[in-house]
Amino acid sequence: MRLENQIAIVTGAGGTGGIGEAIARRFVAEGATVVVCDIDEEKARGVAHALGPRAVPWACDVKSSARIDAMVTETVRRFGRLDILVNNVGFTVPGFLRELGDKDWHHVLDACLSSTFYGIRAALGPMRNQKSGSIINIGSAAGVGGAPGLGVYGAAKAGVISLTQTAALENFKAGVRVNCVLPNAATKPLLEWFDTTPGGRRTRAAIEAYSRCGSPDEIASAVLFLAGADSSYVNGAILPVDGGLSARQACVDAEIE
Repeated sequence: MRLENQIAIVTGAGGTGGIGEAIARRFVAEGATVVVCDIDEEKARGVAHALGPRAVPWACDVKSSARIDAMVTETVRRFGRLDILVNNVGFTVPGFLRELGDKDWHHVLDACLSSTFYGIRAALGPMRNQKSGSIINIGSAAGVGGAPGLGVYGAAKAGVISLTQTAALENFKAGVRVNCVLPNAATKPLLEWFDTTPGGRRTRAAIEAYSRCGSPDEIASAVLFLAGADSSYVNGAILPVDGGLSARQACVDAEIE
């Protein structure tokens, strides 16, 4: 098993059939003990119960640095180390920039970007002390190109990419690797969500025309690779897992008035 005796935290892993849950499931199957983190305690408990005794539920609002610090501290206290952190939480408010308010901007940046910074910062302490660790951030193709209707989300995910590269450079000699995975639409709820965004139906049609929608398990496979020893020399990588969609362009165009 590729992650035998490893200790991992996966954020946004509540039972929604999404990427975080798929990652947690793969990690447990490969021998890891996984802290299943979600803002919804009931969902975290449900996933942990389904995954068995090596899954531990943890309710945490990742927009709070204090709560992330507490989760990491308790994980290390209980298990003695932290080997893997997956910053998976994502959130957006769809709309053109002219339509969005200050609260929308701050909410999306706090959920997507600030939470990633808090997670990286908290995990680096124990990982640098033990001279090993892998941090995987979940980004988006929206972070590498313009995405009408998803501008705030794209800005946040661009920040995630930059944080990944900087953290990778700052910590590799201390034994810590930091990488980023860029999925396309990888869950049915996300695909359906496209229909609510400006020009979203065109976005969905373009994904389906040039590629296909990925599955959470396919994203989890890439994360598993980055978490384990097979990727020991992979650091600072920004890995598209999108069926080739990004070979066309980072994001497809929406209708703009």
